[in-house]
Formats: sequence, structure tokens, C-alpha cells
Amino acid sequence: MSFSPVKSTGKAFRAAAFATGLAAVAAVAVPTSSAATEEYPSKPVRVIVNSAPGGLTDVIGRLLTNKMSESMGKPMVVENRTGAGGVLGADALRRSPADGYTIGVVANGITSGPFLLPEVPFMADKDFDPIALLMTTPMVMVTSINSPYKDLDSFVKEAKKDPGALSIASGGIGTMTHLVAEQFQAEADLKLVHVPYKGGGPALVDVMAGHVPVYFDTLTTSANLIREGKLRGLAVVNDERSDAIPDVPTLAEQGYPGVKGISWFAMIAPAGTPKEILQRLNEEANKALESAEVKERISSLGGTIQGGSSEVLAELISSEIPRWSKLIKDRGITAQ
Repeated sequence: MSFSPVKSTGKAFRAAAFATGLAAVAAVAVPTSSAATEEYPSKPVRVIVNSAPGGLTDVIGRLLTNKMSESMGKPMVVENRTGAGGVLGADALRRSPADGYTIGVVANGITSGPFLLPEVPFMADKDFDPIALLMTTPMVMVTSINSPYKDLDSFVKEAKKDPGALSIASGGIGTMTHLVAEQFQAEADLKLVHVPYKGGGPALVDVMAGHVPVYFDTLTTSANLIREGKLRGLAVVNDERSDAIPDVPTLAEQGYPGVKGISWFAMIAPAGTPKEILQRLNEEANKALESAEVKERISSLGGTIQGGSSEVLAELISSEIPRWSKLIKDRGITAQ
């Protein structure tokens, strides 16, 4: 049994038409990456900030995303997720869809916090895509203005007389305020009692009141208090003295060059976020950092605007992980 040429041509035509139709439907149903990027963002963007409202990470996050919202034409809605020194918020970001509609503003605790737990929940250099480094600020060792310690040397001498008799505050286990304190103890061969607080604010209040002798605070928080004579600066954790408090010497000047650590704040996304979207967010973040409003606010906080390519942030994260994971292991620090 054979088919006539006319019938055969008709069936071929219908098959071709059906295939063409399927291709057209598929093209409509699954937009290309470039098309999706061109319309990004087409809805509000959720921004997970892994600290409490009012903290420095939150202040920076809201400042930047408000400015970016204006430029991008869609709201960027901040959601504060606290707990475990910022690890819970970062982990919530890690588990979010990598579509550009959930991003995060975080501090440097993402490179150290995971190593405080029995099982490391994520690796900052593998489970997140970097967008931009936003701001950095040095740390400064402070004491009460009424403290008997007029300089760092007097504190060190007193601490060595009776190991374990003096204490040092922190904003919480595993925070930069804690890790720098641990570095300092190792470098100076001191044994101090660690007093962790639920945040830097309460720690600073008790140090100013003289309840705890010393504390490594962020320069953004302490600079004005030092200038106003409400707090005494003993040492800046930086390669050079800070213009904000030029009379306070660095730790390196005073014989402790091995103590390193800055507080930094960054914008990141879940790993696998489309590169075109990451690039758009990087451009918008840099644009916001260049605005007069943002510059003035960060300057008033004593911070240094960073910005630049996502590779700058990626390199910083990669360099921080081995340093802090080693310190945490060597000093036996845990979240408990």
C-alpha cells in the first residue's frame, strides 16, 4: 500500500507546522537569560540583612538599597534575620532561589561564624556569589575615660601580673570584636577573661561605665566618643593611624604587628545567580556608593567606601576564611 505524493506532502507539512508551533511555544514559555536580565528587576527584591535593626550592617544595608531602589525602579525590601552571629541569616540567603530576587547585605562574620559550629553550614567562597564590597572600618581598642590604663603598655603590664584577673568585652562569640581580642591575647601572650555581650552596643556601654576594662570596637562607633573625651583609645588595629583619631597609635607601632582585622560589609547573592544580574547589581551598588548622600553618611560613620568589581570582594573573602578558621581552631573557640 502506497501514499500519493499529495497526501504525503500534506502530512509532512502538518508535522513541520506542529514542530514549529512547539518551538514557538517553548520560546515564549522559557525566556532567554538575556531577556530575563533586560527586564530585571520586574518585581521587588528581598534583601536579607543578617543583623538586628539599627546595627551597622543594617544601617549600611538600608542606606544602599534605598538608593538602589530609586535607580532600579523597584523596591528593595530589607528583612532582618538574626541569630548565631549572623550565620542563620546568611544560611537563609544560601537556601534562597538564585534568581536575583533575594540578595544579602552581610558583615565579615560570614567568613568566620560557620567555623564556630560543630558542622560548618556553608562556605562563604563557594555558597555565595559576590556582588560588591561596600564599606570597611578599622577596629580600635578602647577603655573607659576613667580607667587606670592611660595607654596600652600599662594595661599589658597589669594583665601579665595576674593572668586571668582582667577581662575583655566583645559583641558576641565569633564576632570581629571577639576574634581580634583573641589575636591580641595570642600576640601579647596574655590570658584575659572573655565577656561576650549580645551586640556591640551593650558591650560598649559596660566598658564606658568601667565594668569591663577593655574592648575592641569598630572605629565607626568609637571615633566620636574618643574625640569628645568620653572614651579612651589605646590602639588602632590598622597599618596606619586613622585620620579620625590621629593621636591613637596603632598596635603595630606598639609592638604587636601580627594583630590584623577590619570590619567589612558586603552585598552577596546565592551561588548560581545569573552573571548578568550580578553585574547589574554591582553597577547599581557602585552607583549608589558614589552618590553624595551615601558618601556623606558613610563618612560621618567613620567608614571607608570601597566598591569596585565583584572580584575585589571575592579575593577578600578567600583570604579571610583560612585566617579565621585557623584562629578559631588554634584558640579552641566554639559558639557554646
